[in-house]
Amino acid sequence: MDDIFKNELMQGEKVLWTSQPDPSVLFTKSDLFLIPFSLFWGGFAFIWEGSVLVAGANAANPIPIVFALFGIPFVLIGLYIIFGRFFYKVSKKKKTYYAITDKRILVLTTFMGKHLEAAYINTLPAINKSIGSNGTGTVTFGNNNMYASMYGNTGLDFFTSFYGSTAPTFYDVKNAEQVYEQVMNLRNSQ
Repeated sequence: MDDIFKNELMQGEKVLWTSQPDPSVLFTKSDLFLIPFSLFWGGFAFIWEGSVLVAGANAANPIPIVFALFGIPFVLIGLYIIFGRFFYKVSKKKKTYYAITDKRILVLTTFMGKHLEAAYINTLPAINKSIGSNGTGTVTFGNNNMYASMYGNTGLDFFTSFYGSTAPTFYDVKNAEQVYEQVMNLRNSQ
């Protein structure tokens, strides 16, 4: 995996650790809100669209087609937030790579284009961690805004782009405590 970062390294920079997010981890704490919301949204959209189609087919005076067309975007959004975001999340994770070098934190995503997030270890304002009982967790290098904390790693990540930049984050990495300690040690030694 070191070859993936070959073109992203500065002169003399050395890769110390690489990994990818675990694609089998689908849920986050935000899903405690997002799953009921998505079912409510989708259910309402499906009922709306179904009732308009049934009423239009059975009525002596059919309902204008604009009502049926009006519901389609809401049904599509409902399908995405109920199911689609998980497919997006898994696909993105398979094309996301993390690295710790002797100088920086790197997050390289090659999903729908190439995007690199980097932060110098000696300038990190904070290092935050959230680790599950199995050792898999998230390490955030800086402080995210509220929306990045809420929508990051949910498949609804695009909402965060409206509210400024986000801190580089390693989502769903195995042995997250060791990753956290390695960066803390590097930060303290610089």
